Amino acid sequence: MPAYIWIGVGAAFIALLLAAAVSNGGRTSETKGKATRIDRPHYYDRDDHVCSVCGAEFRQNTMTCPRCGARFDAVKTDDRKFIEEMTDEDDWDGEDD
Repeated sequence: MPAYIWIGVGAAFIALLLAAAVSNGGRTSETKGKATRIDRPHYYDRDDHVCSVCGAEFRQNTMTCPRCGARFDAVKTDDRKFIEEMTDEDDWDGEDD
């Protein structure tokens, strides 16, 4: 085969690799394995979750980020919003503290 065909094949391969990296947000499989799902429970509403890699907020209870595809190897709970909502509920009873 002529050299220009091999150069074309190599350029196409590099273009495919770059396209895959861009569609993946530039993340490799190594960074995908180091993600944490942050659970945020709510007092009245459904719980939501946050990806530690890309910051996406989502409601599905999944171990893979719907935006960047990161696989969560840990789960942490951030219950500040729950406590805030529960505290606001206490203020509604009309009693003074």
